[in-house]
Amino acid sequence: MKVLITGAGGQVGLELTKLLPERGHETVPLTRADLDISSLEAVEATLEHHRPDLVVNAAAYTDVDGCEEERELSYAVNATGPANLARTTERLGAELLHLGTNYVFDGDADRPYEPFDPPNPGSAYGRGKLAGDELVMRLTNRFFVVRSAGVYGEGHNFVRTMLRVAKDRDTLRVKADEYIAPTYAEDLARGLLDLVESRRYGLYHLTNSGSCSWYEFATAIFSLADIEVEVLPVPASEYPLPAERPKNGLLYDPAAPKLRHWRRALADYLARELPHKPRINTPPPGR
Repeated sequence: MKVLITGAGGQVGLELTKLLPERGHETVPLTRADLDISSLEAVEATLEHHRPDLVVNAAAYTDVDGCEEERELSYAVNATGPANLARTTERLGAELLHLGTNYVFDGDADRPYEPFDPPNPGSAYGRGKLAGDELVMRLTNRFFVVRSAGVYGEGHNFVRTMLRVAKDRDTLRVKADEYIAPTYAEDLARGLLDLVESRRYGLYHLTNSGSCSWYEFATAIFSLADIEVEVLPVPASEYPLPAERPKNGLLYDPAAPKLRHWRRALADYLARELPHKPRINTPPPGR
C-alpha cells in the first residue's frame, strides 16, 4: 500500500514514517512545508501526483491557546484542511485516516467519552477539530477518524517539558484536577496501522490504557526517571489560560485496538529519552 502522510514532522507523523516501511508499505512523508492542506489546489495537485492508496492526516494547528488568537488560521488547518483531503481522496478512490482530539468534548462527564457521545468543545481548537472530524465523515465514505489525547513522542511535549524544568527547580506545581490517558506516539502509530489494516472504517477513540491526572503523570515521570523533585498538586484554576481545557479528557472505545498501560509506555519512552541513565525504573506487572 502507498501511504501519503501529511504533518509528517509531528510526533505521530514521525512514528508512522518509521513504522510504515517496517510493515511493508511505501511511504510519502510530507511536512507542512511540503503541503499546505488548507489549499484545495495544493492538495489536489499533490494527491494526483502521488496517487496514494491511503492518506494519513497528521497535520494540525495544535497550539491550543494560539487557536484562540488565530481562529481563522486554526479553522483553515483543522477543518478546511481535512475537508480538502476528504474531497480529494473520495474523488481519487483513496482511503483517509484523520487524527482527532479529546478537546471536542467539554470534559464534564463522569466517565470516559465514547465515540458517539455528543461533542461540546469549549475552545476554538476543539471547535475546529470537531468540524474537521465531521467534514471528513460527510465528504468521504472510506475514512478512519481516530481521536486521541495526551500524546507525547518526538518534539515538544509534556514529558520533555517536565524533564527540562526539573533541571532548574526543586519544586513544581502541576494540575491535579484534569485527567487524561497519556499516549505514547509510537504505540498510537501501531494502533492506527492495526485499524487501517483491519479495513474497518469508522470513528474511533484510541489511547494508551489507564488514566491519571497531570499531577500523577508528572510524578510518574520523575519516579521512573529517578529524578528527585517535589511535585505539588494544584487546581487548574491556579493556571488560567486563554483556552478552556476539558477536566475529564478520558476516551474509551471497545472497538479500537487495545494499547498497553500508559506507565509501561512511559518507561520505554524515558529509556529512549535518557540513554545516559543506567536504568529506568520499571512499573510493576499489570501497571
